[in-house]
Amino acid sequence: MVSGNNSNNGLMLALGRLEGKVDALISVQRSQDESIGRLEKRLRTLEGSRSWLLGAAAVLGAMSSQLMSWIGVQK
Repeated sequence: MVSGNNSNNGLMLALGRLEGKVDALISVQRSQDESIGRLEKRLRTLEGSRSWLLGAAAVLGAMSSQLMSWIGVQK
């Protein structure tokens, strides 16, 4: 009986270690998911700002072109 109890204790100890490692992996995964979520939010913000800036540059370019063509007609 004593050896059976020791083997059960060993199995329970190994099972406890595995549960601890799985919990640690889940925690790391959750942390990385949060980090990726923050990075995706930053990227969306940067891409939106870039799109706005490119749109504004296109409008300014078109306005400059029209102004230059108007100035050329006036001469």
